[in-house]
Amino acid sequence: MTTNIFAFVVVLGILIFFHELGHFLVARLFGVGVEKFSLGFGPRLFGKTVGMTDYRISAIPLGGFVKMVGDEPDAEIDAQMLPYSFTHKHVFKKIMIVAAGPFFNLLLAVIIYAGFFTFIGTEDIRPVVNHVVEESSAARVGLRAGDLVASVDGQTVVAWGDINRLIADGKGGELRITIKRGDTFSTVVVTPQTRVAKDILGDDVPYYDVGFSGLTPLKAVVGEVADGYPAKKAGMQKGDLIVAINDRPVDSWNTMKTIISHCKGERLAVRVVRGEATLTVDIVPVLYSEENVLGEKVDSYRIGISSPGIDIPEADRITIKRGPMQAVVESVDQTYQISRLTLLSIGKLIKGTVSTKTLGGPIMIAEMAGQQAKAGLTNLIFFIAVLSINLAVLNFLPIPVLDGGHLMFFFIEAVIGRPINIRMREIAQQAGIFILIMLMIFVFYNDIMRLFSN
Repeated sequence: MTTNIFAFVVVLGILIFFHELGHFLVARLFGVGVEKFSLGFGPRLFGKTVGMTDYRISAIPLGGFVKMVGDEPDAEIDAQMLPYSFTHKHVFKKIMIVAAGPFFNLLLAVIIYAGFFTFIGTEDIRPVVNHVVEESSAARVGLRAGDLVASVDGQTVVAWGDINRLIADGKGGELRITIKRGDTFSTVVVTPQTRVAKDILGDDVPYYDVGFSGLTPLKAVVGEVADGYPAKKAGMQKGDLIVAINDRPVDSWNTMKTIISHCKGERLAVRVVRGEATLTVDIVPVLYSEENVLGEKVDSYRIGISSPGIDIPEADRITIKRGPMQAVVESVDQTYQISRLTLLSIGKLIKGTVSTKTLGGPIMIAEMAGQQAKAGLTNLIFFIAVLSINLAVLNFLPIPVLDGGHLMFFFIEAVIGRPINIRMREIAQQAGIFILIMLMIFVFYNDIMRLFSN
């Protein structure tokens, strides 16, 4: 619990600081006076006043604010303070000041990812073919295990991540792949097959299968056997190799999963190799229900075993570090992809295709922050980046009282040439506050229900 609270305060503090720093710096850039720069809401705990600005830490650590001179349209302002008034600035300057908060949250994510790509790098594997699918286009042109992929369409590759990226960029068209076999280089032309898979939001997305990979298929070796499940009751043990089910050969973990998932709960004769012995055990899979990332109930048949995981030889593991420019480009793309995913998730929540049970509030954030902190500093920093992107996207939504709501009013002002009627803005603000209060109540309810269900 202490770790959760500490991690929550650190994460939220960093996110709030960067958000408010964006408003503050751009406001000062355009000559707007800032009266208060606060981390937290409510009573002032401590701080320091420099010039006209009171930099403070406040009692409620669930947000922050920058109080600018004249940021309320109906506020009375001394004539000498008019040059420092937010309201009296050009509308495009006001737009930039408001947009700077969520923009700085996106900038924080870019900085985190760029630093990671540059100084820590990403784990990958050498571009060596370890598996070729039978009768695939790769098999037909003679590719085989042990081939080293040197380039794809003339672009040099150093890791499998490069191969995957170039295949995706090819959009299913022919690929000229240069391989090294022994001391000999040769070039083959491979045409990927377009297949469809489900993404994290449950949508069908196309991908391009070239028929070869850098990983050998995961064998159906038992890693752990769960208590109370049919496999345990039947006497299966860690290290058992499943070679057949109902006399159907099993060549990989995926083949085994497919057979079990389609068995409809019928009894299965599972043949396993244990050491030098081969034996057959009868198992009746049980129906297991769980919620996926979309909050949807998913039923599947299971026997209660897990895989030992993929064992990648140390010699095949490599760490890829990018140069500063490439790191920035990739970090911007990473930030864009997560922003896009967040927007799609919000759209699905509104449509009802994603369960509202997936929404969480401060308690859920505190739990997740604590988990990431325990997993290591790198995990926690990545969590901050993802949360910062989510905060930016939510703040850009055109909901009154959020930055996006203010931006909506200022864009309308830019179009019609005058500020929106104050009474109309007040009504919209009240509606926005009501929406946020209802949302906060709902996410707190979700958090509490999760606590009781655990």
